[in-house]
Amino acid sequence: MDLKLNYSNVTNKEEAYNAVKLAVTPELLAKWQVKVELEYNTDNISAKGKGFTLNVDFKDDHCAIKLDVSFLLKPLKGKILEGVAKQFQRVV
Repeated sequence: MDLKLNYSNVTNKEEAYNAVKLAVTPELLAKWQVKVELEYNTDNISAKGKGFTLNVDFKDDHCAIKLDVSFLLKPLKGKILEGVAKQFQRVV
């Protein structure tokens, strides 16, 4: 786990999952200019793109975010996580 975000706008993992699912739109992804394949599973959202994989696991009181990046993106991992955290904190 690279990042842990406690819920402040929602009360449980189902609400958090649905809020994130509604917030992650094609418009948001276009803003970041990345091509991403999204996979929605029970209590988990996975995003895969060129050089990275982002997994979000929804727990009872927080969401656990794990980001795997390629060697070339390693210097940007902190900035990427910061951007992800900012977007997620608005909805969870």
